[in-house]
Amino acid sequence: MIDAGPVVMMRGEARLGWQAMEASEAPSTAIDVAVIGGGPAGSAVSAFLARLGRRVALIEKSRHPRFHVGESLLPSNLPILERLGVSEAVAAIGRYKPGAEFVSPHHEQRQVFPFADALNPSPDHAYNVTRAEFDELLLRHAAAAPGVDLWEGYTATGAERLPDGWRLTLRGENAPAEIRARFLIDASGRDGFFAKVESVRQRSPRHNSAAIFAHFRDVSSDAWAADGSIAIYWFEHGWIWMIPLRNGLTSVGAVSMPDYLKTRKGPLDAFFIETLKMCPKAWTVLQNASRVSPVRGAGNYAYTAKKAFGDGYLLLGDAYTFLDPIFSSGIYFAMQSAERAAEAVNVVLDRPELAGRLFSRYQRELDNAMARLTWFIYRFNSPILRNLFMKPRNFFAIRKAVVSILAGDVYRGGTLSLRLAVFKTIFHLSRLANLRTDREDRRRREVLPSISLPDNEIADRL
Repeated sequence: MIDAGPVVMMRGEARLGWQAMEASEAPSTAIDVAVIGGGPAGSAVSAFLARLGRRVALIEKSRHPRFHVGESLLPSNLPILERLGVSEAVAAIGRYKPGAEFVSPHHEQRQVFPFADALNPSPDHAYNVTRAEFDELLLRHAAAAPGVDLWEGYTATGAERLPDGWRLTLRGENAPAEIRARFLIDASGRDGFFAKVESVRQRSPRHNSAAIFAHFRDVSSDAWAADGSIAIYWFEHGWIWMIPLRNGLTSVGAVSMPDYLKTRKGPLDAFFIETLKMCPKAWTVLQNASRVSPVRGAGNYAYTAKKAFGDGYLLLGDAYTFLDPIFSSGIYFAMQSAERAAEAVNVVLDRPELAGRLFSRYQRELDNAMARLTWFIYRFNSPILRNLFMKPRNFFAIRKAVVSILAGDVYRGGTLSLRLAVFKTIFHLSRLANLRTDREDRRRREVLPSISLPDNEIADRL
């Protein structure tokens, strides 16, 4: 936690040549909340805070539109988009997504999980979106809200804790700037403004995978059984996603275990194709497609910060934690936590003595929801869980409970919790019945090396 006295956190050489603005020049003296990051979490929390009557400075380092991976929404996203007032606009730019499909090299038939089969199938669909369009839509919507000042093209380079709030230094495209705000929200995503400066981010010791991905055109329609669904293909070293987008585009990515990644000897784009070919069922539908974007890689894939809040600040979305994207949960958690954070921060601004209690509850509820997914994520590449997914049984509506998790229904308790407990019991009994297979899988995980990709890598060519 940050001390109450003046603490200056700098990044790189940001203060070189910086000159403080006069107080009369600073447009931020009336700012309630400064939000660092204009992705889904930052844009959503800004819009929700503005609706509560708060003055917000939304700081985004990039000019939108800009590329981002993570193109698949969940049904649980749609009510949040409705409350934001952007549901129709998102539907107009999205590709209808009725469910999720899983393809295994060891099973002849794929398994299709329609969202309509969930315990509470409302909504019964989601959308796949090009993130450049989706993120810009949310950013412009937030910027249009009364009370939101958008600082697009500005990078937060320092934050100084003051008795009555924060002084942020920004590096703009043309000149530096300063913002003063009563409260600070870090929604800077994988950049992790606070997490990296305060050294509170730690990589998941149980799931140290990395991803390689690109966009393709003219992927065979045989990639999916249901038009618009996301398809997940297992292979020996991880899994491959295929997300159908509009206009014939498909997002394709491979999330691999680090012992395999360390076998790479050539450029990233060549290694990506080699990886896709290791999954014959995936390569069959990809071999005649054309890659239309650079190949990108992202290491240090799963991580979390030690705490989601501190003295006068809160972490949102990927700035706090990032899960393996197998269940497409990133945007949902970003926007769900944004809405909950806005409500808590709004109260704390008037009653700061409640900060500890409200923010602890915010983190506890978020952690509990994520724990439901991480249980599956940590085991997703295990042969035992794969077999359960590929041969699902609906005893006691267990299959419906799994579909509910795939749809993002992770905050609800009651019968969902009970059915998930039964599923976990079946998993552990299956392990006992397949001790040799389970032992081999666990032995491999125990000796996994560190990730062999940098945080962000882009191949040199198309």
